[in-house]
Amino acid sequence: MIPSWALGVGIIIIAASIAKVVTAGLTGVSRRKLPAADADVTAEVTELRRTVDSLQQRLAEVEERLDFAERLLSKPPR
Repeated sequence: MIPSWALGVGIIIIAASIAKVVTAGLTGVSRRKLPAADADVTAEVTELRRTVDSLQQRLAEVEERLDFAERLLSKPPR
């Protein structure tokens, strides 16, 4: 039988591979020259990127707070 931790590692490796492929595909799409008529689309993509960056930063802050709370809860009471 395959240990459950090995299945978890396999799933993580597959997910990371898929993420790399998707990221590479999106990067290739974003570097193509868009026609001048698509200026609105370019502006929207720029706004979406800013939103994603903001959300990533907020998520990182939430993760830090969660780690802190977990450390506090794991300490034995004094």
